[in-house]
Amino acid sequence: MLISQEEIKKYLSQVPPVPESAMNTLKYLKEGDLKKAALEAENDLVLKKQIEHVVNSAYFSLPNKVEDTVQLFTMIGLEMAKSLVYSYIVSLLEPKEWRIFQINFKDFQAQFLSDYEEYMILEFGKETYKKYPEIGAIIPVAVCVCDMLLGDKKDKVELITESAPLELGTLLKRMTGMSLFEIAAKIAEIWELEKEKCDIIRNSECEKCENPISALTHFLFFYLASKPAFMDLNSLIEFNPKCMDLIPKTTQRIMNAD
Repeated sequence: MLISQEEIKKYLSQVPPVPESAMNTLKYLKEGDLKKAALEAENDLVLKKQIEHVVNSAYFSLPNKVEDTVQLFTMIGLEMAKSLVYSYIVSLLEPKEWRIFQINFKDFQAQFLSDYEEYMILEFGKETYKKYPEIGAIIPVAVCVCDMLLGDKKDKVELITESAPLELGTLLKRMTGMSLFEIAAKIAEIWELEKEKCDIIRNSECEKCENPISALTHFLFFYLASKPAFMDLNSLIEFNPKCMDLIPKTTQRIMNAD
């Protein structure tokens, strides 16, 4: 491996602990108190602005810009609010300079969140989505870490990809011993998500594609990475078409839309 386990541990050690304001906001959201959660979020200007940016993006299609945090939380509900707080934590990891993937990360993050909510509810129902909202927020964080890991070896990455037709996902695994989703699962463990959720994220690699939620996240990542704006991410995973057998409603809606 070109990137040692010690180097990987160094990058993962840079994953910040959950800020106090975000922790308190999550606490109130878990208690079901949107107003207290919104008022707590007001104490962190960066968190407040992050939520405003994501909710007012084109992917949520609000008719008018909304800036009041209580109103924002009320409009999007408990589960999406939880996801947005996790998204804020993820944003703390975003590289100051992207060296491998030339994407607008906030746009990717917003669309992944939006699609994850839509298709989780479509495929499994709202109650199931309520159990796993954090997954849609945490998976994009691995993209940031991958860019940092590969970016620090950019010369070697370019040399290898120019001399052999290797996908970045394959190269990532050869260089680190880990896939995109395995890195995301490590982040989830650092943030103390339940083992079941960490396993769902890890199994989103879909080598066997046995878990329906893992199949959905696998499919959604590939689907978004196939769009022109996010095409740089396309080679990070090896798409397993068998995932579509586990998510028929999602597959049908997306196929019909396209």
